[in-house]
Amino acid sequence: MKKFVTLNLILILFLTPIKSFAKESLTPIMGEGEVSYEAMYLYLISNNKEKGLNPIDEDYAREFVITTVKEANAEGVRYDVAFALMMHETGFLNFGGDVLPVQNNFGGLGATGGGAKGAEFEDMQTGIRGVVQHLKCYASDEELVNDVVDTRFADYLRKKAVYVEWLGKADNPNGYGWAVPGKGYGSRIISIIEKMKTLDTSSVEKIIIDETENSGANKLSLSGILSGMEGENLNRLTVAVLMIIFAFMMKKYVSVTKK
Repeated sequence: MKKFVTLNLILILFLTPIKSFAKESLTPIMGEGEVSYEAMYLYLISNNKEKGLNPIDEDYAREFVITTVKEANAEGVRYDVAFALMMHETGFLNFGGDVLPVQNNFGGLGATGGGAKGAEFEDMQTGIRGVVQHLKCYASDEELVNDVVDTRFADYLRKKAVYVEWLGKADNPNGYGWAVPGKGYGSRIISIIEKMKTLDTSSVEKIIIDETENSGANKLSLSGILSGMEGENLNRLTVAVLMIIFAFMMKKYVSVTKK
């Protein structure tokens, strides 16, 4: 009888975390990107040329993608999230609102409306770094790898929006957000990511990024890894660990029953 009780307890322990998968899936800001570099390049160059308000050339578009990937990976932020947000905020780098192209402010940092132009950055890399750092500010309490350039970086914002869906204040249970009121803002970022995944990049020259040049590429820590595994990914880790425990205990159970 004790053997069957033990087996039932093991099954309950194993199956309980799986219930969490029934909840609505949220998209972590921290972690690895899921979109190809070529798809990001194609998405940018195609839409920028189409509107033509602030035309960029292919070299600039390629460099923008490469820089975004490096800066995001350095801080453990999903590069596709950072890229999609910048595409949304600037209209594919066409700008046209309060922020001017010369500001290199790709995330609308400090541009709160009413003619406020927001932050200015000296070059493309610094501007992208500012966006990545602000995303990390919202999504993690880990220290920054690079020196702070984000003029809006603040302790009270740390971990107040760990999911893309929470970037709009109206959708954020903590009452903060990148966009104000921002209803549906995160969903629009996600829709850009999903659209890029569908692009046919067979005609695009492959983009190779040397990650060894990335100052933060090799910086690993348990807290850093877990911070990028919020929600569904963390549940998967839990299930994987419990599967190993379950297999071990089943082996012990079978061994006992044979005696």
